[in-house]
Amino acid sequence: MLAERIKNEYPRILVISNNPFSDITNNGKTLASFFDKFPAENIAQLYFYLDIPDNTYYYNYFRITDNDILKSVFRKSGICGKIIDCKNVVETDTSHDKKIGLIKALKKYNIVRLIREMFWMSGKWKTELLDRWLNEFSPDIIFLCAGDSGFAYDITKYIQKKFSTKLVVYITDDYVLPRKTLSPFWWLRRNYILNKMRDTVQRSDLFITISQRMKEEYKKLFGRDSILAVNMTDSMRDEKINIKKNNVLTLVYAGGLHYKRYETLNLLAKSIKKYNNDIKNEQKAYLKIYSGQKLTNKVLKYLNIEGASEFCGGLNKKQLKEILNFCDILVHVESFDKKSIESTRLSISTKIPEYLSLEKPVLAIGPKQVASIEYLKDCAFCITDQKNIYFELIKLLNNRDLQKELSQKALQKFEKNHNKNRNMEEFMFYILALHKNRAN
Repeated sequence: MLAERIKNEYPRILVISNNPFSDITNNGKTLASFFDKFPAENIAQLYFYLDIPDNTYYYNYFRITDNDILKSVFRKSGICGKIIDCKNVVETDTSHDKKIGLIKALKKYNIVRLIREMFWMSGKWKTELLDRWLNEFSPDIIFLCAGDSGFAYDITKYIQKKFSTKLVVYITDDYVLPRKTLSPFWWLRRNYILNKMRDTVQRSDLFITISQRMKEEYKKLFGRDSILAVNMTDSMRDEKINIKKNNVLTLVYAGGLHYKRYETLNLLAKSIKKYNNDIKNEQKAYLKIYSGQKLTNKVLKYLNIEGASEFCGGLNKKQLKEILNFCDILVHVESFDKKSIESTRLSISTKIPEYLSLEKPVLAIGPKQVASIEYLKDCAFCITDQKNIYFELIKLLNNRDLQKELSQKALQKFEKNHNKNRNMEEFMFYILALHKNRAN
């Protein structure tokens, strides 16, 4: 009886996003962190990616994929989407990775993404199974992680109207500000997404952005102020992990390699190789790169530099914690590529709070106009000129006092900005206020 009363004090929140909750991937971890103080039965997720959730706390999921839509359109099937029971699901599709790789390759083309939107416009996602799942959960609040898929806004609008829910819109990346491109298909898709996003933001009851720069620019764009929600995480530091020091400084990068971040890692690896080949440097350094992404041979050649760096694959939650605690220097990079800068300049990487929590020096390499680099400038060793990576790197690797100072600054920034308990209290205050207003 007490458990039921406590549960009813919290709203039922439907999270709509491209990716599922995760204990491993950065985006999935960040999204999941917003709700882990709520009862698990009060959280459900509707998502649009092929993956099966690997989060160990939540369990109520509905998945609709591009493949479901295509099958429904061409086979005239009424089946579109499925309830995911991640405790018992067994994926028998051995071509899963190939499908994801193909989807990512096709999505690089704006005309393909426009055609994709046309298939979703068929409304085949609106099934009895989805409605039954929604009715059983009966959401009070929708939390939309707003991306660059127009159909997600249509589905959100349908559910919001059906249940008269409150709406929270959370934006982590920029997809709608102008780019320097002549592609008519990019502009067509951008204007389509912009109109969908503008309508949804105006209709929302709470608007959340991820960086101060995004907050400012989106206020101009949408005429709507937002609250900031910095990425939250529990501290990754574990003093029980036995760290054996040797004469090789281990640098670790753990995260996504998209937006050409692998090119910046290649520049760093080449600088490390040059450093190691200098006989004046008795100490050596080595870069280990971890990511769950499937990589092409071209990207692997960028990452595997003999005597300097290697790609080590993906990590589970426990392995990641051990690796991050064991290393000497944590690495964050952004690309110097102009198109990549346009895509990342308003976003703060989801892995940064984890890095800061470890009380280790952080090496950040990337253009100064990108929000992640700007955010780290007062607590990390930032290199913003790709021509000076080697000369700047020497300063960091050869100065233990500087490394110690940066470690302390990193922890201070984590405790100031990313304290999960404090940030969760603020977030829950807003959510519970929405729920109370809805009840009234």
